Amino acid sequence: MNKFDLNYLKYFYFVVTLNGFTKAADSLHVQQPVISRAVKLLEEQLGFKLIERQKKQVILTTEGKEIFKMAQKMFDSADQISAFAKERLGNISGDLCFATSDSLAPEIMGPILKAFIQRHPSMRPIHHAGPASLLLDKISAGAIEFGIFFNVPELPMDLEKSKLAHVPFDFVISKEFAKNKKTTESFIASKEQDDEESFRLPLFQKYRSHHKNVSIAAISSSSMARKAMAISGVGVTILPRFLVQEDIKKGLLKSLHEGEYSLPLYLVERKSSYKSKLKNELLSLMKDMVEA
Repeated sequence: MNKFDLNYLKYFYFVVTLNGFTKAADSLHVQQPVISRAVKLLEEQLGFKLIERQKKQVILTTEGKEIFKMAQKMFDSADQISAFAKERLGNISGDLCFATSDSLAPEIMGPILKAFIQRHPSMRPIHHAGPASLLLDKISAGAIEFGIFFNVPELPMDLEKSKLAHVPFDFVISKEFAKNKKTTESFIASKEQDDEESFRLPLFQKYRSHHKNVSIAAISSSSMARKAMAISGVGVTILPRFLVQEDIKKGLLKSLHEGEYSLPLYLVERKSSYKSKLKNELLSLMKDMVEA
């Protein structure tokens, strides 16, 4: 076998991690035919097929799976070397790309990113907000360094999760409708894309233990939409305390103290991800903010 081209291996790696030739081309800023030809040439250099080409998905051959595992270790190591060198030389500049659940975005990320930028003016944070299910591929591919989520689906083999914080939650209702029976017995449930049945959520069952006749009036994956519905009198919902404390102070919402509740907030990252001081600093800022 002749020596194979590492650039071709890189293109193959991105095709698999992003599950598509077009997505890989967009991420690498090249034309899609360039990606297709690179993978074909890599197969010719190696002497066997790596990918079964299908219209809507990438299916690896047995050999392709093994080559991908080795490529993954290699490119992860290269990323770690680069991150280590930057930190060692004090080169605190460039982009730090990360993701969070949407409920963290409106109240938490503004103050955190302001403090982070003040400490590191040469850094540019790039923040994505959304459910974990839509962002895991980009974390696997290295396009996003890490993610912070309340709800985490089953992870691929190259990712891991760990508890970052325990976040206090409150049942809240419009203060104007707090004594309205219909409102107190209507629940606004959370639904992440991977949840099959929102009414099985543990905190809904907690609320049901105090209000036997409660039923689900609405379901939304957006914490901001659930808060807006609660303020308008649609029903009761459960939200992170940091997201509702100002509305409670203003008299828009009332907290229903049925007990103290908290949910874990998870850090999702590649198993080989380098634990840089910069990354740990941002995570520490976030932990302090959400647990306050």
